[in-house]
Amino acid sequence: MSTIAGMTGLVMATLLLGAIALLVVGVRARRDGGSGAVVTTALVVAAGAAALSAIGAIIALLAALLQNPVGITVPVQEFWPQLPAGAEVEGTTANRVGGGFTSADLLVADLSFVARLCWAIALALGWLVPGTVAALIAVGCLRLRAGRPFAPLLERLTMVTAVVVLAGGLLAEVLGDVAGSMAAQEALAWTGAEWTGELADPSVLLPRAGFRIDLPLWPIGAGLGLAALATLFRHGHQLQRDTEGLV
Repeated sequence: MSTIAGMTGLVMATLLLGAIALLVVGVRARRDGGSGAVVTTALVVAAGAAALSAIGAIIALLAALLQNPVGITVPVQEFWPQLPAGAEVEGTTANRVGGGFTSADLLVADLSFVARLCWAIALALGWLVPGTVAALIAVGCLRLRAGRPFAPLLERLTMVTAVVVLAGGLLAEVLGDVAGSMAAQEALAWTGAEWTGELADPSVLLPRAGFRIDLPLWPIGAGLGLAALATLFRHGHQLQRDTEGLV
């Protein structure tokens, strides 16, 4: 988990530094009346983000498959621990009247292989989807620098990216939920408990496994938007060819 968190932090730091660099270069380019530096900076940032995403996907995949215990997010039935009778809490200025936790980040040992595999694929896709978009931006900057922003390669790559974002985004969310639900059953589906002392019912301190599979909408919208962009590139390439034929 620490390795994955470190890689995530590295990617975020790279993107933040890239955004700052783009802002500075953009201000200078506007002052000088040129855009070449902006395109070059965007190319470097996008290529770096794509490379880091690929490395992060590999590390996340291997870590989820090989580490024991493995860090995973699991759904739980709505839960809030109850204090024993007579216990009092001081210092709060508001009172909780309902609700509780519905998920938890756990380190789970001896997780089943199927749950590990689903979680590993979900983590890897979570890195690869933004990495694919970054790679598309890098190729677009290369084509722009070459003076052919509507090249057929860019159209095809944009359509491929649309499919990756749509399918990969959905699979990452669904497989992550499946793995979390399986882990919750394996780690939290307790059937009995023994205790000593005055606590009447230990279940008030033990969460129960939940089950949740959500279907996100953002991959659908993002995929359709990229598909529309691919169509725009195709029309732009046709107009570019027609213009070149008139010259």
